[in-house]
Amino acid sequence: MNEDTRFAGAARSGQYVEQEDAPADVPATKANDAQGPEKETEVPGSDLKVAPAGATETNAGALSLYNTDELEVMQPAKEGARGFWNKATGGLLSLSPARKELEARALVNDQEQFEALIRQSTWTRGVGVLIANKKGNAGKTPTCLTLAAILASVRGGSVAAVEFTDDKGQLAYRAEGDPALGVGELARDLRKVKTQSQLRGYTVTQTSFASVIGSTSRSRPPLTGEDVTGVSRLIDDYFTMRLMDTGNQYSSSAFTGALSVTDVLVIPTMNSMDSVFDALELLEFLEHRGGKSALLARTAIIVRLSDGRPEFKASRIANFFLEKGITDKQIFAVPYDEHIAERGELSLKKLAEPTRHAFTAIAAAVVAQANKTITEESLKENKS
Repeated sequence: MNEDTRFAGAARSGQYVEQEDAPADVPATKANDAQGPEKETEVPGSDLKVAPAGATETNAGALSLYNTDELEVMQPAKEGARGFWNKATGGLLSLSPARKELEARALVNDQEQFEALIRQSTWTRGVGVLIANKKGNAGKTPTCLTLAAILASVRGGSVAAVEFTDDKGQLAYRAEGDPALGVGELARDLRKVKTQSQLRGYTVTQTSFASVIGSTSRSRPPLTGEDVTGVSRLIDDYFTMRLMDTGNQYSSSAFTGALSVTDVLVIPTMNSMDSVFDALELLEFLEHRGGKSALLARTAIIVRLSDGRPEFKASRIANFFLEKGITDKQIFAVPYDEHIAERGELSLKKLAEPTRHAFTAIAAAVVAQANKTITEESLKENKS
């Protein structure tokens, strides 16, 4: 059995990963089986259990969701009627919190742990995160922008999202602001850019403090692998994290270049079979390449998104990835978000709270994998 190397708090990541099938007409929620109540599901790799989303009664497994080492769940209630009586009696009564308050405490605790990991992780070089799936409308661009926004807002900036599609993509269109210069111009002027101030001229700063390097309204030549690696090296000189939005052709020079400067792979997919099959094809492609590419495939983070259209069963989608060696701990689900579904300009402050919570968990998983990858890389260098 592989050693559990998850980041702190990941034992409850089932709160962010959908374990049950979602109904086609309400993709953002889970429904109980019409034939009877849902059973609790176990969080893989732990002895914890997650109560079904539709449950309304407190059951025997309600408290088993929480790890008392991480959260003091038996602190007296502070909210609701129980909290009122605890305060009114001056502590003579010490009523335990209701399930709703326990869940709220657990969520806050998780978010604090995720953000601490994101904020406090450091590296001695830039970290490359590749967002890839050749299927169009698989959610690559919103995933890239939202992850960059979460990472930048928690870390205080120093995060760049860059468009490495072969031809002009949608990264700048979905980001805030209009770029005067973009990735095409940066690739052209690469040898002229010597300072951070010069590099900033090719970016658009978001309200999250992420920096986006997309394409301008003007056409640009296709990017080559040399363009991608050169731009990446320059970004890494001035930014801590580099998130790469990629195109739809795995055999292209630009995609191959992006792979060569990647530490963590994130594969977004809609809950549709065509999007999932293209994600699986990417895993097969990387395994076939071997070496570093195969390692990226085995450690990939899968992000399931919902856009409001009819969806395939979540359990079957998960099984496809499990058959490829992806574990439950690597699969995350993002609930339907109207702001993302609008397919317009994305702003972190306009995302629904559950969406931000889900992407914070994903960002923590990305950082945890980066820590592991770079640590193993350093150990190999020290041995050689």
